[in-house]
Order: sequence, then C-alpha cells, then structure tokens
Amino acid sequence: MPRIPYLKEKIRQSYLVWFQNSNLYLQLEEPAWYVLTKTRQRYKAETLACEFANRYGSSIEESLSFIQDIRLKINEVNQPSKVRDLKCPDQASLNGYTFSPFAIHRYRLGDQFITFSYEKSTFEYYIHPLICHLETQSESYEWPLFELFAHEDSIVFRFDGEVKGIWNPDETNLVKGLIFMFLINVMYRKTDQDWLMTVHASAVSNGKKTILFSAAPGNGKTTMAALLQANGYRLISDDFVPIDRQSLNAYPFPIAMSVKEGSVDLLATHFPDLEQQPLNQITPEKSVRYLATSDHSDFIKNIFPVQEFIFIQYEPSVDFMLEKLEPLEAIRLLLDQCWVTPVNGNPAILFKLIQQKSFYRLTYSNNERALEAITNLFEND
Repeated sequence: MPRIPYLKEKIRQSYLVWFQNSNLYLQLEEPAWYVLTKTRQRYKAETLACEFANRYGSSIEESLSFIQDIRLKINEVNQPSKVRDLKCPDQASLNGYTFSPFAIHRYRLGDQFITFSYEKSTFEYYIHPLICHLETQSESYEWPLFELFAHEDSIVFRFDGEVKGIWNPDETNLVKGLIFMFLINVMYRKTDQDWLMTVHASAVSNGKKTILFSAAPGNGKTTMAALLQANGYRLISDDFVPIDRQSLNAYPFPIAMSVKEGSVDLLATHFPDLEQQPLNQITPEKSVRYLATSDHSDFIKNIFPVQEFIFIQYEPSVDFMLEKLEPLEAIRLLLDQCWVTPVNGNPAILFKLIQQKSFYRLTYSNNERALEAITNLFEND
C-alpha cells in the first residue's frame, strides 16, 4: 500500500480522517483507527491479526477478515485523486481549436465583465438561463473569455484560450460546477486557493450574519430561501455557496433561483413574475422556473460570516422539528453537500469550523413554523 498521509480530528470516541492523496474523508471508530495506525507502520496482515485478536478478544480469522475490509477501504480513499476535470490527452491542441458559436453573451458580475461563447444551444442552456439577468450590452475584446464547445463526444470548457475541463455529455453537473468556480474567481479576483469549500446550499443573511440551508434536491432549500427573501432577508446565493477560507464568510453568487413546479403557487404571491417565467425541463423528472435575484449590483456589501448550517428536509408527515446536531452527524451531512478545495490547511480549518459553528436539522411541512424558527436563529446573534 502506498504512503498514507492524513490529518485526523478526534471527536468523542470517533476519528475523522482526511486523506491527503484523495481529498476524501473517513469516520473511523477505535478498531478501524487501530488498523489504520498499524497499516501506516507497514504491519503485515497476519502479524496485525494476531495483535488485533489479543487486543479486542476476537478470533484470528475474524480479525483478519476485519483488517482486510478496513485496509480495502483505506486503500480506496488513499488513491491519488485524478485530475477531476481534464481527461483528454491532446489538451494543448484544443487550446487552439476554433468553432463557430451558436451564441455569444456578455455579462456583468459586479464590477467585472466577461464574454461567454457557446457553440451549441444545448451548451447555452446549461449556463445562460441562470445568469441571463446579468447580461449587458457593453462590449470589449479584453474581457475574460469563457467558451463551451464540443470535441468528438466530449464537452470542453476553455477559459481565456486554455482548456480547463473536458467531460462526457452526462456530466453536466461537473461542467456547471467548474464554470461556477471560474465565475466567482473572476468576480472576486480570487483563485481556488482562497476558498475553503463550496456548498450545495442556499444562503440568506440579515445584514449581520449568514445562514446556509443545505439539502438534497427537492427538499425545500430554495423555497425556504425565497420565502425568507420575501420577508425582508437578503439572498446571498442559491444552490452554490463559496466559503472563504480566511474569514469563513459566504460570498454572494448571483445565479437565478431554480424554483420547482411544486413551489410556484406558494411563491407566486410573493414574486408575481414567477408564473410568467418559462418552464425549463432540466431532467425528465425535474422542471424549474428561474427567478432572478433582486439585488445583483453590489456583491461586496452582502458578504457576512456563516454562523449556522441548517440541513433541511421537507416531510409531509412532520409538521415541524428542529434539532441541534452533534459534530459527527454535522460533518457527515456537510461532506455530502460540499466540495472542500484541495488546499493545504483546509481540512484543519474545516475541523475547527465543525467545533465552532452551530448545525441543525430541520424537518418540516409547516412553512410558517419553519420561518419562525429561522427568524429566531437570526435574532439570536
């Protein structure tokens, strides 16, 4: 097994372990943690099985089976991560590849401007509906150039003439994720090294702090963020929230909110234009209407520290339940919904964040009770 560089944090009786090679995390209890420490010391499986059997009172056969299972998992998460975006050996030739664009749009991101060239209408559909409210008629050839085009059976993203990502057609979530990272870096004049993580969440602020609402699709995070905005709170971002590694502030990312059909009637009373927005079929099972953010002119004024994370789940059988989470459950849920940038020091910052911030699980069907509880969290600074 290759060398196993890692960072660990003991939380109660468990160990949260970050593996440097893969940028992945494991939660290990004592027997598994013991196997990891001995594996790093190059113990042979048979030798370790004897010590394990004496230590934990199990048979040699049981010990060996457990050790092999744990080592298999460790080996899996210790594999060096592949370059997650570039898959094509002739990247350099694609840097000079030319294509005829289907559409060219120019957008204003705060005080920054970009040009985006889409080779096909399907590529335009990935990004443009989310940022069309930022479109500008100004024009300059010196603006950063974003390009999406096809090469053979792949989708290619190029930034200022250099290929940054190549994907299969079924990996559109990765296409958008990388483009979003480049957009926020241009907006704030930052690089990937400046971010702790990005979270699949909606973020709302009261002008003093920010609360993140994270959930699997269809559980109400966008609806809750829209209702809070209708009640006077500031929408920081919907669906994609970048967290600064130094300040732990959530930075605004002004893409349009993706409102599912089931929430249109509820939100239309607060946002009358919503029903007039075209219906976009994202997948055979998912259709949305895009609701543009109300204030996207000055992002800097809406940067605030994150104090609470709320993992929400819409459950028709539950009226309302808000529970504070223990750190281990919090980190498990957070890691399911975020991407931690592979920068030295970020795992330690993340471990510290888990200890310092408050994490909750909100299960609900009663919007009014949920809004009241969140309002109380905002008021308790």
